[in-house]
Amino acid sequence: MAINPKITVSVQTKYVKYLGFFFFFFFLGPVFNVSVHSDSPTIYRGELVNLLCIITIETTVLDPDDMSFDVSWFATRSFAMDKEPVFLASLDRKGLVMQARRNGSSDISLERISLLEFRLRVHGCEDNDFGNHFCLVTPWVRSAAGVWQREKEIKSKPILVTVKMDVLNAFKFPLLIGIGLSTIIGLLSCLIGYCSSRWCCKKEVQETRRERRRLMSMEMD
Repeated sequence: MAINPKITVSVQTKYVKYLGFFFFFFFLGPVFNVSVHSDSPTIYRGELVNLLCIITIETTVLDPDDMSFDVSWFATRSFAMDKEPVFLASLDRKGLVMQARRNGSSDISLERISLLEFRLRVHGCEDNDFGNHFCLVTPWVRSAAGVWQREKEIKSKPILVTVKMDVLNAFKFPLLIGIGLSTIIGLLSCLIGYCSSRWCCKKEVQETRRERRRLMSMEMD
């Protein structure tokens, strides 16, 4: 039985293709890197801070439909990273967002803004939002056979978020309260002084009238 040479070449080509794909992903594989960026990591109390988790890929260009990511954000409330990280929020490869319960800190939101960029927003920052923030990324890559493979988790370098106190706003309300109280006390003092002076003058006029009546009665006698 004769074998069609076209079929033989097609089978060999497909075999070589899958073998090359297998060799690439299991021995070379895509290399993922992750970094965190912010235009303004130093903010005042009550302001909004934006943190970007940016993923880059080396060695190959993957089809956007063949990769997805699990992204989690953490914060360490210290300068030296010597405390346990606090979980903030996560976004899995299916788009499900999970947030930690807020214990005195500000509200947060997490969203995917592009294929390789994820943005964490901290709204109305308070003192408790200070610290080193970083993201953990778990890449998922789909093979030629259509099987999703979980890659090694990647951790970004931290970025320090500092929250400053706005001196003007911090003293604005106490200053207004002080001015208001001073004004009220001054008005009360003026009112009390006016009433006292009116009462004293009225008393003096009455005493003067009594003295005159006494003198007139003495003269008539």
